[in-house]
Amino acid sequence: MRAVGLLVAAAAVAAHAQDGKKLCRAIVQVQTTDRAAERAQLMQRGERTGASGRLPVAQLRIHQPYTMVVTGVCISEREILTPALHPRADLHVVVTYFDGRVAEASVKGTDPLSNLALLEVPADSPAFVPIHAAPVAMGDSIGIAGCPVQCHEGKSKFLNGRVRADQVAIGIEDIYGVAGDAGRIVLGTAFAVDTTEGRPNVGAACVDKEGRLVGLVVGGLPPRLVPDPDEPGRVRQIEMRFAVPAARIARIVDALRRDGRVVRADFGIALAPADEAVVAQFGLPPCAAAVTELARRPVRDGFQVHDVILAVDGETRRDAYELTEALSDKTPGKPVVFDVLRHGRRVTVTATPAER
Repeated sequence: MRAVGLLVAAAAVAAHAQDGKKLCRAIVQVQTTDRAAERAQLMQRGERTGASGRLPVAQLRIHQPYTMVVTGVCISEREILTPALHPRADLHVVVTYFDGRVAEASVKGTDPLSNLALLEVPADSPAFVPIHAAPVAMGDSIGIAGCPVQCHEGKSKFLNGRVRADQVAIGIEDIYGVAGDAGRIVLGTAFAVDTTEGRPNVGAACVDKEGRLVGLVVGGLPPRLVPDPDEPGRVRQIEMRFAVPAARIARIVDALRRDGRVVRADFGIALAPADEAVVAQFGLPPCAAAVTELARRPVRDGFQVHDVILAVDGETRRDAYELTEALSDKTPGKPVVFDVLRHGRRVTVTATPAER
């Protein structure tokens, strides 16, 4: 049986490696530079930046100019998904394909909360990876492809990884000027990726065995020791990387294509999965989420701390994290009906979200 298991594992690795060759054609290196920084460099070298040779006051920037290099993945013939673009800067974006071809790209939109951006290129990409919006499960084997920061022609790398966790709130350093409350980026149903072969870089694409995009790596945590699932009693060092799942990516991309930004609803409440004992006692759905905090501003819509939300507009969800994401997708200004458990009784609360 062990031999059969090894053969199956070897076949899976070989299949992923084959997919990796195809996938690497869709992986690009993305370099972004603040145009103000470029003009400032020209001035420092004494080069002329215009008819007067001076940098116009209107183009001076308050924030610190920067240049950044990350990985991107082509998701259609002329669209590239990438993380970590400054949402307020006037950017000059240059894309380098696997074959060394270089093209300038424009920014269609950015979403600071998920740390994602959508780019558009003028000519067709040599290959692209379709988004597959089905959820990934803990323990799934996936392929991970990306460009090292110092990328050269044909040097995209492909790793074999595994989904190590699901439904996590991500605590991550604010390395790209994008963070949630208290320095935490909460991505709802994000998943963690781990591999013993190397470290997936920011922007690396996660794909299933059919070569479809199931996530994009947006950050990670320092190395740590974890129990080895294959050898009980032993530990191994991993460098955890976190990815936004394709189901969330698909909704973000649709919004960026349509509006150039993602509009989210804010109900003025903080949620957490309901206590398991309460769920069991009252026979609540798996998505039951408890209100843990109310916004400091006056709350108009009648929520109370310890309320347990059971359904939204008559619909339940897979779990509390998916319910939280469903709330953020609601339309600001449009009333939403909640089924709520309060002090052991079921009540209805109607709430109108603001724009986040």
